[in-house]
Amino acid sequence: MSRRQSLGGFSAGLMLASFGLSGCKDSSGPENTNAAPTADFSTDCTDLTCRFTSLSGDPDGQVSKYKWEFGDGMQSANQGPTHAFSATGDYTVSLTVTDNQGATGSVTKTVDVTAAVGGAPTAAFTVTCFSLDCTFADNSTDGNGSVVAWAWDFGDGSTSSAQNPPAHHYNATSRTVYTVQLTVTDNDGLTSSRAAQITVSPPASLECQDASGTGSFASCDLVLEADATVTVALQGRSCDAHNDTFMITAPQLETLLTDGCYAPAVGTSFNLHNGAVFAAGTHLKAQVISGATNQMTAPALHVTGAYPTWTLSFDDGVGGVSEPDFNDLVLTVTATPVP
Repeated sequence: MSRRQSLGGFSAGLMLASFGLSGCKDSSGPENTNAAPTADFSTDCTDLTCRFTSLSGDPDGQVSKYKWEFGDGMQSANQGPTHAFSATGDYTVSLTVTDNQGATGSVTKTVDVTAAVGGAPTAAFTVTCFSLDCTFADNSTDGNGSVVAWAWDFGDGSTSSAQNPPAHHYNATSRTVYTVQLTVTDNDGLTSSRAAQITVSPPASLECQDASGTGSFASCDLVLEADATVTVALQGRSCDAHNDTFMITAPQLETLLTDGCYAPAVGTSFNLHNGAVFAAGTHLKAQVISGATNQMTAPALHVTGAYPTWTLSFDDGVGGVSEPDFNDLVLTVTATPVP
């Protein structure tokens, strides 16, 4: 991620190389294992013009090439192209990505585009999401009249005719992509539509490795083994999304970060509940809400360490080089026993 802050022999292989075989490897060896990239993308279309955003990622390298096919005979090699279709209709758009070791991944989606007539308004809106709650604001314009009607489709069966509808809650239990569409009508009866895909996820809660070295994580709590005060410290961050929110949810609710990618300063620490002493056996729970609307994977909050100090590593779900990297927010939770 772009915003990074932190505290802060002779072998048979050498003999083979002498015979010009240094490029030869046992194809069954672990050094040749390369995980293929995962292709994904979101769309944002206003009338016939669509902007495509790659959400692709590679777990052990980076995506180095993009091949877009827009279903109308046109292609692009850009990471995030904008394409103008010539006519209304459903188009089959495919994206193939190639990683730095030559492995590929592909995805295909159907994109519906509509045409506006001359003099029509231009539909536009912004969206801000806080976990499963999203706020939509109309930014539509009409150069020769005024917009008089709004028709929102939130992609989950819910609609609204308000210009700026109240915050909308999505009943998703996992990372889910919704296509939100706004159609506006002006005083001449002309219309314009914009459809954009957003990604929402429930808050990421604590997950501990279920067995050392397995790489598998399961829901867990942090348990105090003695009467203690608890300090939480922000140790590092490497993220760009606004509104990343970290909170302790048990034994009492306490929100510590509300825009974690930007504030407070790395190194800031918090004494939970003003330094109150928690009894032995107390279970601490925590969660992070990702402010990113372009998540490729579900946000996750991994725990390492053991009493009295745990490290919490958060990944916001945004794709990119070597994602998920679990360094978007890094915090420590430290229990200090009280005699």
